[in-house]
Formats: sequence, structure tokens, C-alpha cells
Amino acid sequence: MKSGCLHVKMYAMDNTVGRLQSLFPPHQFDVIIGSLLGDARLECRSAGLRNLATARLRVHHGEKQKEYVFWKYKILEDLVLREPQESLWDNPKRNLHEVSWYFHTKSLQEFGILHRYFYKNGAKVFPEDIVDVLTPKMIAVWFMDDGSNNGENTTISTHSFSKEEQVRIVKFLQTRHSITATIVKDRTKYKLAIGKHEYKKFINIVRPFIIPSMTYKIVNPRNDLSDSVKGIGRSDEIGSLSLR
Repeated sequence: MKSGCLHVKMYAMDNTVGRLQSLFPPHQFDVIIGSLLGDARLECRSAGLRNLATARLRVHHGEKQKEYVFWKYKILEDLVLREPQESLWDNPKRNLHEVSWYFHTKSLQEFGILHRYFYKNGAKVFPEDIVDVLTPKMIAVWFMDDGSNNGENTTISTHSFSKEEQVRIVKFLQTRHSITATIVKDRTKYKLAIGKHEYKKFINIVRPFIIPSMTYKIVNPRNDLSDSVKGIGRSDEIGSLSLR
């Protein structure tokens, strides 16, 4: 997802990670970062010609994730002007009338700083040192956004990240949580897969933070694919890269 935001006035950050952690309270920071690694996006609202650029966070999920949208909204409520709204649209890929729910935050300089960190040349990236602040709750939010499972292994849709960025994710999971993940080919892009030998270990990390309406992500295999707002079908795993 492209996002244009001109940061003319650069912000001095001797300690980038520490600066990011100070932008929001921990309970909001976990949800914001987990969402940005998943489906959420930052929309630049000012170019920052005189002051720091501002941006807003947009959260958007399908009808099946309505309660999940409202859960995020309640956590970020003081940053939002209006409660989640319903969106009706036609999905030509599936020939269906889709229902989804969304909200966006106020435009704030704090989100402008995050935009500078998470976007390069208009595209979302996996920042190099974000692993220094990744908590189990952030991973759980990321998984609720982009994860799926078939009862024996799980995948995370990391298609928007480069293979080099996914290598860093694999190394993080191995180093921090002793979980061996693989990068698998999914049509023309790549995503993360965690096999059956590591599956339970990963689920145990995220389970405490999975909200009731999203437990199907960890107990009902592949049901999360049936109503996906993304319209992405089953993967065509024609190759994999394992990193240990």
C-alpha cells in the first residue's frame, strides 16, 4: 500500500525505539504497532513543510471481524473522532456484496513520526529495529490481522514485506522465542509459515491476547480465510526458504 508523505523537517532521534515507545501509552502502542504490521495503514495528512508531518491510522476489517474493529476502537477511542462505520462494497474477485467496518484516528504528529518510520518511498516496510519493542501482544494483534492456521501449522500474510524484511522476522522469532519459521512462496510473493513442530509454541505465545471473537484464528482451522476482506485465495506454495 502506497502512502505519500513528505517529511521535509527531519526529527532528530538518538534513540529511535525509545522515542517511538514514548508516543503512546503501552496499551495503545501494542495495538497500533501490531495493527501496522498487519492490515492497518497510516495516511499522511500534511506534508510537514513548516512543522512535523501529521498522519492518521486507518483500521479496516471485514464483517466477521466487526467485534475486533470495535475492540481496537475502544482501546484507541481517545484518538478517534467517530466510532466505526459500516462500508458496503462489491468484490468482483468473488462476485459478492461485501460488508466491512472501519475507523480512522485523528491526524496527529505522533502518527506522522510513525509514518516516517514505517514507510519508505511510499510503501510500508518492516523497520529494522522494530524487533526491539515487539511484545507478545503486538504479535497477537498482528496474527489476528493476518494469521491463519490449518490445525497443524500457521501462516502470517507478510506479502507486503520484502523477502529481506521477512528474513529479519524469521530471525526475530528464532532468537526471541526459539520458533523456527520458514518463508514460503505464495504465487508471486512470499509469506511466513510456522510448521507443526513449532505451531503449539507460537499459539501459546499469542493465545493470552486473542480476544473471544477472534479465537477462530487458533481453534477453527482455515475458517478465517472464508470471509477475508482481502479476497486472497489459498496459497500456491511452490517453494520455501528455511532460515535457522
